[in-house]
Amino acid sequence: MKNIILTICAIGLGLGVSAQEPAKQGEVTYLETVKIEIRFEGMTEEMINRMPKERKMKKVLYFNEAESSYQNSKENADAPVPGSGGMRGGGMRFMMGGGSPDEMVYLNFNDKIKIEQKDFMTRIFLITEDLAIENWKFTGNQKTILDYPCMEASQITDKDTILAWFAPSIPVSAGPGNYVNLPGLVLGVDINNGKRVIMAETLDLKPIDKDLISKPKKGKKTTREEFKKIVDEKTKEMGENSQGGTFRVMVQH
Repeated sequence: MKNIILTICAIGLGLGVSAQEPAKQGEVTYLETVKIEIRFEGMTEEMINRMPKERKMKKVLYFNEAESSYQNSKENADAPVPGSGGMRGGGMRFMMGGGSPDEMVYLNFNDKIKIEQKDFMTRIFLITEDLAIENWKFTGNQKTILDYPCMEASQITDKDTILAWFAPSIPVSAGPGNYVNLPGLVLGVDINNGKRVIMAETLDLKPIDKDLISKPKKGKKTTREEFKKIVDEKTKEMGENSQGGTFRVMVQH
């Protein structure tokens, strides 16, 4: 009888410890807001006022302890995207890329691999590279997001100043897109003082189907350098062809 009681107590303690373990998988919905500024020679004040000032898009992060997948939310397909469509003014037509780019960022934290599916000018590209170790610095500042106490980290690159807020109580390295490798789930990001903001709107800690965190396979395989070259060449070509015709603005996410 004494042995039976000890066994029951041990099981009870084990369940208690398990119940206290922090969740390491779930689903986060983020709202990405990108500021847009369009100015060129000959624009009137009326034209400037008619230009869209920002673009918003919903994204979803599926994550577990080893992997994550950051992709479009289905809500984008059911609602118009602010800043999409076109308008006329001063004899020129302004086009904003409408719809949701068919993009995805898959990360494997154990194998240190990143696979990024990029949508550029209706063409899909697949970029595979090593998962870089970001040079984050802890600022000591704090912020509460979705009732989770978050710590602030900063990073300065060649072109961006980035602030990220992560929740230490959710001990995974995941976050929206490339903003990862912090000791807690990243729930908020600010790039260049509000030029681009990514903020969590919902968080559901639950078991995630492995199919939702599968590697992207769609698109032409290429390197980061090759993709950048394609973007630069096409952007230059469109700029040269826009004189007196169509002026197109592309918003990269």
